[in-house]
Amino acid sequence: MTDPSEPAPPAPDTPGSALSRAAAVTATPAFAQLVRSRNRFAVPAAALGFGAYLLVIVLSGFTPVLNGKAVGQLSWTFVLTALIFPLVWLLCGLYTRRAAQWDELADRAIAESGVETRATAPTAEKGL
Repeated sequence: MTDPSEPAPPAPDTPGSALSRAAAVTATPAFAQLVRSRNRFAVPAAALGFGAYLLVIVLSGFTPVLNGKAVGQLSWTFVLTALIFPLVWLLCGLYTRRAAQWDELADRAIAESGVETRATAPTAEKGL
């Protein structure tokens, strides 16, 4: 049951609706630049991460290439699997650096669109 004192949400096609605000933001050049920049990073990073996992699985599961000893009792499979962790940390660090640029592009896209922004969650600036 809805509270009659609360205003009804706007219909999807009205100028103040979330869909119309989103359409205004996505139509800006800054948003297109944001999408291109994120895709230029995300696609190769995902391919590299997934490829590394897949390479270890295929080489260790279907070939004897990695069965030999690398260091002491450790096999090459263990060594390559352990090297995936620094790879993931590296990709996460690179993503974090690039995310700051993407945040600026997102803010610019919102500013270019002219839509009114609304806070929906506590922010760090308010100390919450």
